[in-house]
Amino acid sequence: MRRDVIVVGGGVIGCSIAWKLAQRGMSVTILERGTLGCEASRAAAGMLSPQGQAEHGGPFFELCLRGRTMYREFTEELTSVSGIDIEYKDEGTLFVVVEGEDHHQETKWASWQLEAGLPLERVSTDELHRMEPAVTESATAAIFLPKEHQIENRRLMDALALANRRACVEVIEGKGVTCLIKDGNRVEGVLCGDERWTSGLVVLAAGSWSSSLLQPVSLDIRIIPARGEMIAIKGGSCPIQRVIHSSEVYVVPRRDGRILIGATVEYAGFEKRVTVKGVSSMLTAATQLVPSLGGFEIIETWSGLRPDTADHWPIIGNSGIDNLFLATGHFRNGILLAPITAELAAEAIVTGRSPESLEPFSVNRLELRSDAQHQSR
Repeated sequence: MRRDVIVVGGGVIGCSIAWKLAQRGMSVTILERGTLGCEASRAAAGMLSPQGQAEHGGPFFELCLRGRTMYREFTEELTSVSGIDIEYKDEGTLFVVVEGEDHHQETKWASWQLEAGLPLERVSTDELHRMEPAVTESATAAIFLPKEHQIENRRLMDALALANRRACVEVIEGKGVTCLIKDGNRVEGVLCGDERWTSGLVVLAAGSWSSSLLQPVSLDIRIIPARGEMIAIKGGSCPIQRVIHSSEVYVVPRRDGRILIGATVEYAGFEKRVTVKGVSSMLTAATQLVPSLGGFEIIETWSGLRPDTADHWPIIGNSGIDNLFLATGHFRNGILLAPITAELAAEAIVTGRSPESLEPFSVNRLELRSDAQHQSR
């Protein structure tokens, strides 16, 4: 059977694109080597946080803001279609500086945002402790970000899985794509072992596993796995109401009483492990930030591999090879960027015209950088 589109990768990016394409009347198949969202998408913390510690504006920052703006409507639509509450929480986020840190250095990112009219405010330590009494008394400064929200990303993936099936997307789990079928400068489909799957278009959204599929078709684009380790803890009653983070760690309260602690960034290849060093550093930083967490029980640890690129920006758009569209390399922002990536990708695919706002995320920027590096050697 030939379908309009094959989406390679069933994470939050691939599933969101597939759903939006199906809504536009296209026949879509998702091929996922594991289960939907089994990698970085379910390993995330679900924070919708483009502003926190962002040191400058630009196309990527603007894309993240657009993604955040779309999120409430995106989750409401998903909940309506699937019946699954994605647990959108809008209490805002607190960035806290603790004793021993230079609070001017740690919060200098807030100055340009205030000048730009972005929603954030400096709060006194007295106000901080009125908002979050459990935060350490050694806090010396804080920034409140009222528009920085969160969702429960595991429930988001459950909702996307159901929404896709109800939109008649063919979802094939446990089916790993081994290579792209290329004829001249045109991709005609994919191979899964000896099985041939043909389509009018292939969307590559395979996250950290994208490079191995691109290199054989002469696209030497490095998508680098960045390991992030996470911890979930639980105690009697949750002592915090909103996401709180410092320069070292973030703590994320969930509605079921769990608190997530994360996350490390390590370039350790495809070793998806939880390490003593990672857990120790996160627990130390979390209990320094919220001391009462020291008495909580560790109920889960896990890690995920986030797909990074040389400049930490995603690759979204036509690949330069006919019928191959790229949507990968979202690094730490896959959850946040899912709705805007899906909307822009669907527009580009259906109309055949790439939105101007996708130009900064073209694969060409990385190829140009690579050429410049080679010429300088």
